[in-house]
Amino acid sequence: MTSTSRRALILDLDFTLLHLEFVRGAIEVPGRTRSAWVAPRTVETLSDLQAKFDLVLATARSYDGTKWVVDGLQNRGVEVAALVLEDGARFGTPQNLCAFEPGFNAENWRAKLEKANQGGPLFEWQLDFENCLVARCENGEMSEILRQKWTGAEGGESATLRFFRDGRKVYALPARANKWSALQRLLGAKAQLAAGVGDGENDLVWLPRVANPATFARAKPALVEAVRVKNGFVSNLDGHEGIADILRRWL
Repeated sequence: MTSTSRRALILDLDFTLLHLEFVRGAIEVPGRTRSAWVAPRTVETLSDLQAKFDLVLATARSYDGTKWVVDGLQNRGVEVAALVLEDGARFGTPQNLCAFEPGFNAENWRAKLEKANQGGPLFEWQLDFENCLVARCENGEMSEILRQKWTGAEGGESATLRFFRDGRKVYALPARANKWSALQRLLGAKAQLAAGVGDGENDLVWLPRVANPATFARAKPALVEAVRVKNGFVSNLDGHEGIADILRRWL
């Protein structure tokens, strides 16, 4: 990431920058089952904030799932300076991404985890992830069973990998990789000086550590409490109105 005098503005994607409600003129971000959208008002506010901030997107999505946001914003004059992808397993600029742990061998881990799941829930691998593994189950109940099975598997997997569940998906990634550890490698000391917005359980590891955190009142209670302890902003609005409400505070 090119060094500038601007602070970083770190944004989670799903249900933070992206929302499921369609509004006219929004940027469409296609998904496996449904599209999400970035509202025109949000884009306009991000454009105005570029004088103060470098935009960093921090997500559990793969690059394939994120490039729609990067390209859509760029087409409207908003530059994405850097990315944290795959919940921290991959990071860099949109033009130059690298693995958090270059030695991570996805093919070998895939074989080990398939063996550890013998007799367990059915799933399919999402192959658009490059530096972690993502298994997609039939429903959230099955994905939780799979997460527990892998976490408790013998052979040291739980000490080498970190497992977490996101809806129907179970992530398996290097144990030290998360959004915050990747942000620190990406931004250095600027990570703690950043402003940021998130709403999910996986945002708890980084959002309370930045200078100006913000979230939504409907977010996980632990995250809301952590933001309030840091004297951050909690918006009572949600969806496109909620992210606009937060971003306007930094104009």
